[in-house]
Amino acid sequence: MSDELPEGAEPTPPGVRTMGVIRWILVALAALVAAYAWIAFARTKLGATSTVAEHRPRYICPMHPQVVSDFPGECPICHMSLEPLEPSSASPAASGPGGGILDDSGPARFECPMHPEVRSASPARCPVCKMKLEPIAAGDGGAAPEAPGGVPSGTTAIRLGLDRIQSIGVRTAVAEEAVTSAPLRVTAVVQPPEQGTAEVHVRTPGFVESIRVDQTGVAVGAGQPLLTLYSPEILQAQQELLAMRAWTDASVSPARSKLELLGVSAADIDAVLAKREPIRAITIAAPRAGFVTKKNVVLGSYVTPETTLYEIQDLSRVYVVADVFLADVPHVKVGAEARFTPSGHPEGAGTGKVDLVYPLVSAEALTRRIRMQLPNAGGRAYAPGEFGVVELVTPTRRGVTIPRDALIDTGRSTYVFVVEAPAGAAEQTFVPRSVTTSGGGDRVTIASGLAAGERVVSGATFLIDSESRLQASVAAAAGHHP
Repeated sequence: MSDELPEGAEPTPPGVRTMGVIRWILVALAALVAAYAWIAFARTKLGATSTVAEHRPRYICPMHPQVVSDFPGECPICHMSLEPLEPSSASPAASGPGGGILDDSGPARFECPMHPEVRSASPARCPVCKMKLEPIAAGDGGAAPEAPGGVPSGTTAIRLGLDRIQSIGVRTAVAEEAVTSAPLRVTAVVQPPEQGTAEVHVRTPGFVESIRVDQTGVAVGAGQPLLTLYSPEILQAQQELLAMRAWTDASVSPARSKLELLGVSAADIDAVLAKREPIRAITIAAPRAGFVTKKNVVLGSYVTPETTLYEIQDLSRVYVVADVFLADVPHVKVGAEARFTPSGHPEGAGTGKVDLVYPLVSAEALTRRIRMQLPNAGGRAYAPGEFGVVELVTPTRRGVTIPRDALIDTGRSTYVFVVEAPAGAAEQTFVPRSVTTSGGGDRVTIASGLAAGERVVSGATFLIDSESRLQASVAAAAGHHP
């Protein structure tokens, strides 16, 4: 073939064909690189996402462990800074079957003060709030008070030498069996009698035209006018009475009976018959003597039978109600003599007898209420709501007594320290023991937990108790029971 170009054609520049080949090679390489990048990205997303999520740093609120975040910040509840949480440190609630147990190699002896569910057999830090775990108090299980004769929780027996006993001034006393007849003293409050309350109502609707008693706290007598009432129904009944008096005996007419049922007094009915004209506004009187404790009416009020106009309280006698502990209730009988001394004016003390022991027990205070009634001269000697002390005469009984200074009452448990020492010993052991009491004055009567003849600590009791609790705490922190 001839290399000659057709007529009119221009020759191809040198290197164009080579550049075209190179260009297509570059396009192919770019496509391969893009495909590899997409494959690598898909492989990372599908295969490594869970691994990355597991090792991604997380943050938790030390006060609210339910607040967890993938980024540092503040707790939306308490605004504390979130703290880093190691991937291996899961929430105590999700730490497996053991719940919040960090070390289960033995009994749990330490717990977090902020998260009680986090416990451990050895010293550690709470994985939630990073606080040091504190020793669990001996016998602390949130249980009921100790049984009489047992060791109170948080205490332990201690042993002291004679020189130390003398230096801190320890005194002891012997539990003695004696006949006790000390009066029982309890706090009491004055209350108005239930049967002394009266309410004033009208029996037909009407309008208040005048008020005679316009304030509370004042004394009123039985039959004293309180207000006047205009009632269209009462006015019509009076007109019927006047119309019928010429035809029948007014004293037994139905119209008179109707007025009586509507609350009109006999004196007002007689006045209508005497004057031969109706009374525009009838008088509403006090049903009994007493003090006005409530007033729900003003001049011009429209009142109905449902409206309580006044409440009147008769205070000629008052209740004195006291709370007695269950251990003392068996010694209080109906008819027992009692003396009430008001705290504000002791010279106004009064005597009476217990007339009721209430059947219900207060679950919060473990007490039962007793009641006595006292005459209230002029309704002012004792004011409802006034506090005082009731002194009850209880029957004599035999029991074991100790000085009151020997008794330790924490509110949760009541106990004494019993002295145990062999004859001629250079040291003495003081053992805490739970007891129950049944009242008393300077000498407390022990119902159970202590026998006559045993010796108890009666002086420096607080120091002995403090030493006992300190040794119990040290023993718990060391990892063994006292």
